[in-house]
Amino acid sequence: MKWDWDTNPIYESDRIRMDGSRSPLVAYSFKLPRQVTDDEIQIMLDFADLHLERKLPYIALIELQRGSGIIGARQRRMFAEWLEARHEELDREDVCTIVVVPEAIFRAVLRVVYRFRNPPIRTITVADPAEAATAVRDELTNIGRPVTADTEQFLRALAS
Repeated sequence: MKWDWDTNPIYESDRIRMDGSRSPLVAYSFKLPRQVTDDEIQIMLDFADLHLERKLPYIALIELQRGSGIIGARQRRMFAEWLEARHEELDREDVCTIVVVPEAIFRAVLRVVYRFRNPPIRTITVADPAEAATAVRDELTNIGRPVTADTEQFLRALAS
């Protein structure tokens, strides 16, 4: 499935919501407890590609809730191949991923994995949406982008 992000910056199903209306912030909210489809993974990657091809800043906010964001082995391979193919394009100060991981054990596992192998995209892992909102504000400031009124409203709603 191809998605026209220029015309419609929001995609939503019963499994995931992808909101690119506040670019460079792109919010991906995985819904509990559904597994996203291969097509939805491809839509996520296509939207990131759109930013990379246009040399636009890209801050991916991935919001997981307990038990959400479950992807299969084939989908993990899609991500891995995409990351490997774009390794150099992702090595920019204005490209990052902020991931909300509510389970402490999963955050600990990620820290161990990252210690041995850094992800090809700068990744910030936080415990809750309030920390994510702060991280988004910090990232926008670091890349010289304003926190618009619309983005601030979104971040306040996220954090509450």
